[in-house]
Amino acid sequence: MKCKITPELSSKDWKEFCSRFHFDNDKLPLIRAIYTAMLPLVDAFAYYSIKQDLPGVSLAHYAYGLVTLGNGADELSELYLNHEQLEEAYIADCLSLILLSNAYEQFAKAVEEESSLYAIELSFLGDEYPLELLPEIFEHVSPDGIHLTGSNMLMPLKTAALIIKLDSQKQKNIKELCNTCANCKNLSCPSRKALVLSCHTPMVPCRFLISDTEALLFLV
Repeated sequence: MKCKITPELSSKDWKEFCSRFHFDNDKLPLIRAIYTAMLPLVDAFAYYSIKQDLPGVSLAHYAYGLVTLGNGADELSELYLNHEQLEEAYIADCLSLILLSNAYEQFAKAVEEESSLYAIELSFLGDEYPLELLPEIFEHVSPDGIHLTGSNMLMPLKTAALIIKLDSQKQKNIKELCNTCANCKNLSCPSRKALVLSCHTPMVPCRFLISDTEALLFLV
């Protein structure tokens, strides 16, 4: 199944953005300008299945799939990098991570409507479930516009593979689904207190190399 998604930053996202990613508040006009430029470029979709047919997943009810922002967010960051505008590129990546996080919530809502069950937990591959499931998920949901490389990297970069646990009883708000922060291995998750610039996870790889870290920390 394929679902169009339209993520946006909420007022709560804006309130927490600078502290989460270590920007001074005087950077907000620049951040908002980049967000305004990015939003029309975002072409977000979820490709998913509610069949219980993944090997090694023993949940009674679950859905799985891929969520992507499309190529636009990557291309904007790449444009800034090509012009050696590291701060702008970093801001664009931070914004796209928040948008992707919000896209997960819309994906969960779509799954609830399709399954008539409640989403009660969201998990990324590489944490509770092995990365080896990625080719299987990719084959089952047949996403157009997403590519899986030979090294199990998803393209566009702002694409994530995830599994949603479902239940007949509602247990928590959708915003609280990702509840594995204490043991989470997804270093680029926007819910973390700070973005780890050297992360290269197969789900949402960061475009910045470790050699860029000092320069970026100086900028922010």
